[in-house]
Amino acid sequence: MIHRRLLIAGAVAASLAAPLTGWAQAPYPSQPIRLIVPFAPGGAVDQTARTISNALGERLGQAIVVENKPGASGTLGAGELYRAKPDGYTLMLALDSQAVNHHIVKNLSFDTFKDFDYLSLLVTTPQILVTRNDLPPKTIEEFVSYVKAHPGTAYGSAGTASAGHVNSAQLSIIKQLQTTHVPYKGAAPLLTDLLGGHIDFAFAGLSVMLPHVKAGKVKAIAVSSPGRSKQLPEVPAMNESIPGFEFPTWIGLVGPKGLPAPVREKILKAVHDVMHDPQVERRFADNAFDIVNSSPEVFATRVRKDSDIMADLVKRKIVLAD
Repeated sequence: MIHRRLLIAGAVAASLAAPLTGWAQAPYPSQPIRLIVPFAPGGAVDQTARTISNALGERLGQAIVVENKPGASGTLGAGELYRAKPDGYTLMLALDSQAVNHHIVKNLSFDTFKDFDYLSLLVTTPQILVTRNDLPPKTIEEFVSYVKAHPGTAYGSAGTASAGHVNSAQLSIIKQLQTTHVPYKGAAPLLTDLLGGHIDFAFAGLSVMLPHVKAGKVKAIAVSSPGRSKQLPEVPAMNESIPGFEFPTWIGLVGPKGLPAPVREKILKAVHDVMHDPQVERRFADNAFDIVNSSPEVFATRVRKDSDIMADLVKRKIVLAD
């Protein structure tokens, strides 16, 4: 009798555990995926998220929920990712500032290199030097002369240590300009203040500034790409006046460290398919993005490289002295 009761109890326990076991082993993904955008809506990172989210969700079979978490040059969003479980249900789109924030943002809760999985550098977009419309300069030479005659000319960036900050700071040091840096929580609020006349100029992603340049709302001076942009062929490249001047905006997909191998591979496969989807390719091209879709190894190397560039700028007090 005792033996029979034990058998029955075991069978009941097994039947109760079966649904739980099945739930724990549900194939990834079995619920919506959170995609952190660590900047305000409207900027290049947000544009990228909106471009890929639906297509990525279709390939993974779950909704991609875009969540803007602006602040501290992207470190607030990166902190959210660091605290997330490495289960594939929380990912982030990182801006170039992700590679360099550790040099200038104090008391970070995470290690930039050890605590994240750099999955793929997705896209780049040239930086473009723009001024508010009522500023007289039309060329880079005229711009330099104007700023020298007006010390303290204010420029905005999408955040401290962003590509826009680095480009503006480097231009200031190369041409010995006295400028004032105004950091924002992304390119969209920067653009609002530029249009409102509260700042004088900015380096920002061409993807964000292109429609406003074409509409005549801001004045384009030069682009930071190796050559002229197909979208704005009449606008010169910076390196036509300053050889080697190039530091584009990049955006990549990042996960928390420790993603299970099958989950990681599924994400990478889905991302590759999305970035080679003709409709997605066309949308990126129309908005002045260049698709990269690098391997994790290439992305991690780029992060290290940009970190080294910023380390040199900090050492020489180029960024912090402006």
